[in-house]
Amino acid sequence: MAWRCGRVAFAARAAGLASMALLAAGAGPGAAALGAEAPTFGPARIVLGGEPAPPASASVCGFALVAHDEGPQVALEARPPAAVVSVQGEEAVVAVIPLEGLAGPFTVSAEAALVHGDGAEVSLGVGQAGPPRTLGRGEAVRLEASGQGGAEGAAVRLATRARGGEAAVRWRRLRLKGEGGEIDIPLDVPAAPYTGRAPRTLPDLRPPAEEALIEWDWRMQDGIGTQREPTTYAAAVERVLARGGDLLRDLRGRGVGLADEATAWERLRQERRALAAAGAADEEAWEDLWRRAHALRRRIALANPLARTGPLLFVKQVPGAFSHQLTQYYGRYARPGGGVFVLDRPGESMRCRRLGAGAMPEGSCQHLDVSCDGRRILFAFCEVDQAPADSIQGHRGRYFHLWEMAADGSGARPLTDGPFDDFAPRYLPDGRIVFISTRRRGWHRCGNPGCENYTLAVAEADGSGARPISWHETQEWDPAVLDDGRVIYTRWDYVDRHAVYYEQLWAVRPDGSAPAAYYGNNTFNPVGIWEARQVPGSSRVIATAGAHHAMTAGSIVLVDVGRGVDGPAPIARLTPDAPFPESEALLLPGWRGSVPVEAPPEPPEARRWPGHCYRSPYPLSETYFLAAYSFDALVGEPKANAPNLFGLYLVDAFGNKELLYRDLNVASVWPMPLRPRPRPPVLASAARDSDGGREGTFFLQDVYESDPAVPRGSIKRLRIVQVLPKSTPGANNPPVGLANASPGKQVLGTVPVEADGSAYFRAPAGVPLSFQALDELGRAVQIMRSITYLQPGECASCVGCHEPRLSAPPRRPVAEALVRGPSPIAPAPAGSSPLSYPILVQPVLDQRCIACHRAGKADGGVVLTGEPQGHYTASYNALAPRVPFSAWTGSGNFRAENSEPVSTPGYFGARASPLMRMLLGGHEKVVLTPAEIERLVTWMDANALFYGTFDPADQARQQRGEPIRGPALE
Repeated sequence: MAWRCGRVAFAARAAGLASMALLAAGAGPGAAALGAEAPTFGPARIVLGGEPAPPASASVCGFALVAHDEGPQVALEARPPAAVVSVQGEEAVVAVIPLEGLAGPFTVSAEAALVHGDGAEVSLGVGQAGPPRTLGRGEAVRLEASGQGGAEGAAVRLATRARGGEAAVRWRRLRLKGEGGEIDIPLDVPAAPYTGRAPRTLPDLRPPAEEALIEWDWRMQDGIGTQREPTTYAAAVERVLARGGDLLRDLRGRGVGLADEATAWERLRQERRALAAAGAADEEAWEDLWRRAHALRRRIALANPLARTGPLLFVKQVPGAFSHQLTQYYGRYARPGGGVFVLDRPGESMRCRRLGAGAMPEGSCQHLDVSCDGRRILFAFCEVDQAPADSIQGHRGRYFHLWEMAADGSGARPLTDGPFDDFAPRYLPDGRIVFISTRRRGWHRCGNPGCENYTLAVAEADGSGARPISWHETQEWDPAVLDDGRVIYTRWDYVDRHAVYYEQLWAVRPDGSAPAAYYGNNTFNPVGIWEARQVPGSSRVIATAGAHHAMTAGSIVLVDVGRGVDGPAPIARLTPDAPFPESEALLLPGWRGSVPVEAPPEPPEARRWPGHCYRSPYPLSETYFLAAYSFDALVGEPKANAPNLFGLYLVDAFGNKELLYRDLNVASVWPMPLRPRPRPPVLASAARDSDGGREGTFFLQDVYESDPAVPRGSIKRLRIVQVLPKSTPGANNPPVGLANASPGKQVLGTVPVEADGSAYFRAPAGVPLSFQALDELGRAVQIMRSITYLQPGECASCVGCHEPRLSAPPRRPVAEALVRGPSPIAPAPAGSSPLSYPILVQPVLDQRCIACHRAGKADGGVVLTGEPQGHYTASYNALAPRVPFSAWTGSGNFRAENSEPVSTPGYFGARASPLMRMLLGGHEKVVLTPAEIERLVTWMDANALFYGTFDPADQARQQRGEPIRGPALE
């Protein structure tokens, strides 16, 4: 039964049922009293204007539409069963509900009220049409009809007919009374099953159906008649008046003229006090007050000048076949349905129009941007006419590409093509386009099936010259242009750390230079933050706090990095009714983060709608915003979410939200005003192609400006490590060392650190790099579990290593490293790049160790020869476990075991290795040369990996001790 929201609703939709009955056959109030005589009600047969009705739409928590493309409409409601029938002219609607299993006499009754128009005709009968009754404006009648159980073809028959004009009748309190008691009569209308094709395009709702949907939305928000956490009209009125009062005070404080509304609001408050003081239990009176309070609150909310956005652009999209942060944007998981739409009068009418209709094949759209002059629209589109048969592997060969069209929908055309997924486009201030693309190549490291990496990319205004500007080794999401011209986005930064966390906010210049953590890179709650946009006139950004194992959705937050760059202090919850998914609340079908977090008390909305969620916020101010919202629970890996998951709302920070639009068959997301907006400044490019695009420079002011701190004077050099993206799909397919799901690494060499802690050096451009601060023996005191990169000719700089970011750098004399030119990288020993344990380490073992540690003479049971053993060699299998390496594990204690989120100095590698301590202590009087020590510490600090490639053929060569040319993907 699809009136059950959340997980059950998802299952019902998947089964192709849209039951509009709150009560299953024979269930509900009075059923027990009827006992053995409890009847069975069949699906309602509805006739619209003389023609059999099509299947019902999908339902939203018990609300669905029955209508042809034209003609009368029936809005079906559940809990309790009710319907709003909209008719015009000579239109008539008949609903016949079959009845079986009742032996004795019975009576049926219903209430019919004219809620729109000047007049209508209604009737209620059993087996045949009942006597007609005429309803005048605002009139309600109670109808009754009698019948005898066991009669052939017994059925309840409701009829509604227009009387020349436009009218709408609300039918409710449908009841059957027999000798044993009384029961609700369900209005159960089957929905069309989801077949993987595009859902049916529904007609625009008539005003009575719109009003019914808005009121139904209020009921679901407040818990009127809900299955979980239900509430009374009296309690709902109190909450509406409290939250609406906060809204009214805020708007009046901002100078919005709402004197009449304030007077009317105070009258409602007085009515509530009078009803409460009288101890009134009259539900009719409380319901009437509740309805008027909501109507006035909606009027106040829409009177907000910020809410007068003009036409709203948005996307209708059936969510992808595999719900996950990574998979949601691949074309191979796309499901057809929807498009780009405009809501011309948000808050006044739900009539909308599709842009580009007829100019594009069937498919799926996602993401939106409007040019600063308001004349052009960017979006991503994938041609698809059928959902993938295999929801895990998807349908290979389908891709999202960038498209553009004029604001009126004309001239729709693709901008990019090829075997790449291109999505999340934004217009840059200089006219180019920044977007996310798989053109970076490579694969994520921690799961199956493999997911292609996608990172920041740019293209010219016409889509030409598309190329990556980020050399990050895994996924990135959701670029948006900040007011200062930089680009904010989400990066998955889990180099040698836990794979579920660290999907947080970063910022970069539009040419890809100066990538830097913006917020949350060491934060566990929320799991991640996506869809960031700067609030107009504010330094804060609005974003979605979401889950890792599901598509983007969760709770809307405001991030203020003036209050910090990690932890809870910078986050203000704009929708506290929705807990952060996966970290604070269970994510269906069973995902929950392993880090205990301090979460606020569970709000009643979360108990009423477990897993309910928001997404795609568009800020109007720090207090008011547009967003998509779903009562139904967000469903994660490996399932798909309901095709109609989201509607569009005007939301505020006081807990109010007003429905602007909902398509009952297809989700509506990514709202934004279709109007001009200020153009951010154009930032000059930091990239220079003076050396053919091969290098740039780094300047480090003071390595000792660090958190955690390292002793001043202890750091002598920096090691430059290149982090290699995975070039093969699937976790540990193949592994490069003992560290689980590790990225590849190769050591480029070292550069000097001056006495004042400064360093200035050249480094290759266009590859992911990390740094290690080394002591006098070349051992890593501190490691970097992240990456950075250079654009060609870029001069990048930083204050320190994880320095505090809320204070200005200290004033000091000119750094010693700047009195000379940039240092070249001193090459690391042979076998460091490409990394090869047999070439880097085994020669030392052959020279110093195998006399005592070989087959036939294995002191201590340790064999240190280079013979292949399993995937590695005998010596590697013996020594690697004696080196503390950093890796993602399934341990619930990973923060202590893997020193997360921040690396403790000396925790990993050579400085922490009992093996290195033993060797430096003169094990068996062996004295290692500096060159031999360098080889061993280089290997240990490279996370004790064995291979420098993911290519199976090259790994086979390396295992035999043969050199390779280098990794195919850098």
